[in-house]
Amino acid sequence: MKPGLALAILAALVLAPTPSAKGAGADRPRVALSVSPAQLTVTAPASRRISLRNDGAERVVVDVGRRTMGRRTATKAWFRVLPARLFLRPGGRAALTLRVGLTREAEPGNHQVLVLLTTRSLRGSHVPLHLRLGVRVNVRMPGQIVRHLVLGGLRIHQRRGGRSMFVSVANRGNVTVQLHDHVTTSLYRRGERVARLRPLAPRALLPGARALLVLRYRGRVRGPVTVLVRVRLGPGVRAVERRYRIRL
Repeated sequence: MKPGLALAILAALVLAPTPSAKGAGADRPRVALSVSPAQLTVTAPASRRISLRNDGAERVVVDVGRRTMGRRTATKAWFRVLPARLFLRPGGRAALTLRVGLTREAEPGNHQVLVLLTTRSLRGSHVPLHLRLGVRVNVRMPGQIVRHLVLGGLRIHQRRGGRSMFVSVANRGNVTVQLHDHVTTSLYRRGERVARLRPLAPRALLPGARALLVLRYRGRVRGPVTVLVRVRLGPGVRAVERRYRIRL
C-alpha cells in the first residue's frame, strides 16, 4: 500500500491535539476524516451518495478526484462526482453525489474506479499535511462484450545490427484490449523455436484503434522462418495468434 493512500477502507489519521486546544476539542484528533460507504457497486445508469464526516479539530478542505483501476478506460464522459471540493468544519458533515451515465464512450462490462478524497488544512491551520482516502466503486455497464482483435500483415525493415519486424493490429471489438505484457512472439525454423522476441507495443488498444507491434531480431538465423505472434485477451478467452512465413 502506498504511503498516505487507503484503498476501499474507512480510514482516519490521528494526530496529537494542539497544546492550545481546550475543552471538548482537546480530546479530538487534529485531523480525522471518515467516509461511508467505503466501497460500492452500481449498475449504470445510476446515482449514489457518499457521506463524509470531519471528526478532527481542524477545518479542512476535501478535494475530490478519481483514478481508473485495472484496464485503462476514459471515464470523464460517464463517471462524475459532485462537488469537486468540500469545506468541512470540525464535526461537520457533507455528501458527494456519484453519477454514472450511459454513453458511447462507456464500454460494456465491469469498471473499477477509485474516488480519491484528499484533505488539506485551511490557511492558518496548524496541520500542514494531507490525508488521502479512497472509495472503491465497481461500475457495471450493460451491453454485450465483443472482443475482436485482428493481426494484420508483417513487414521487415533491415537496420544496422539486426532486423525489425512490424505487425499491424486492430481492435474491432467494443472493449479496450490490454497489450502490455499480453503479447508473446517466437521465431521458428523447421518447426523448432530458435528465438523469443520481445515486442514493443502500446499498453492498451481502445475500440476502433490501430497500432503496430515492433519485433526486433539481432540473431544469426537466416533463410525461411516462421514468426508466431500471440495475444492473450484474458482469462477464459481464446488468445489471438497468427503465423507469418518470412525470409531473413
